[in-house]
Amino acid sequence: MENKEELELLKMLDEAEEDIRNGRVAPIESTFDEIRKKLNTFAPAKIINDKKYMRIQGEELAYKTKKPVGIFVLTWRRVRDGIYSEEDKNIYLEVDKWFKENLPEPPFYGDNNDNPQGATTWFKTNNSSIMLEHLKPLLDLLDKYNVPYEIAYSDNPGKVIYEDDYQIGVIDYDK
Repeated sequence: MENKEELELLKMLDEAEEDIRNGRVAPIESTFDEIRKKLNTFAPAKIINDKKYMRIQGEELAYKTKKPVGIFVLTWRRVRDGIYSEEDKNIYLEVDKWFKENLPEPPFYGDNNDNPQGATTWFKTNNSSIMLEHLKPLLDLLDKYNVPYEIAYSDNPGKVIYEDDYQIGVIDYDK
């Protein structure tokens, strides 16, 4: 049986979807609602609000870390392999450019993106809505090409070796 809070959240989600369908929500608001809806597919709002960090990752493993690749590598591999159309490749390049200009790059990636410590990055949930808004086109590409991915949440994803306003970089505790 669902509790009162869950029923209220479901009702709010239904109302937001109806507002979008009927054109009562401005485009930027509907974009945020779409993102929140996609996130809610993977975890109820309570989990999102209760966890400190989130990571969008694929099922494919990274060569260096042996952990699931993040959203940028997951989409870049499709560009590299010529799977995306030219238009979709350009979408990826535009999103990647925006992030390079607006999100600090952790120093652990090194000169050749070699990531010698095998770190992974996680977004901070309390300060990531602008990042999620700009990631939406990549999520749409993954959906369009049926690329499996998940959104993982954690309070403690590993030993923190890097932190900025939007993200942390972590390694395994035994390293």
